[in-house]
Amino acid sequence: MYRPFYSPECSALYFSTGSISSEAVFSGACNVFVCGALQDPVKMSALLGLEPPFAPAVATGYRRTVERIDGKDIPFMTPDREDPRSVLTGVVWLDLTTASLERIEFSEFDGGFRKRITIEARIGELELTAYTYVKK
Repeated sequence: MYRPFYSPECSALYFSTGSISSEAVFSGACNVFVCGALQDPVKMSALLGLEPPFAPAVATGYRRTVERIDGKDIPFMTPDREDPRSVLTGVVWLDLTTASLERIEFSEFDGGFRKRITIEARIGELELTAYTYVKK
């Protein structure tokens, strides 16, 4: 079960199933920002087969859109060209393994609508590099 932790150094809230220092959790090599259904810890845990730490986060200059493709509503994260200061809320899954990243990408690339990019996400006062998935 996830428990909340707070990092005073970063002014950041994060969630983990075990005791892990903020230094360890925020220094992982692979982080992924999501803003849709994969924010749900139950859904992500089922996808990955484990419970990685995560933190509420924002991505500046992006927005959420929905497009109807082949009769289905498909959500996308897209650059906000009208307001580059816009803020999109989501979560960053932290310190992921290569196997976890591959499972996330299998889900995100389904249908061939998205591509992976690298962004700077903000968690509290901390900016960290994360992968995310935007419309092709």
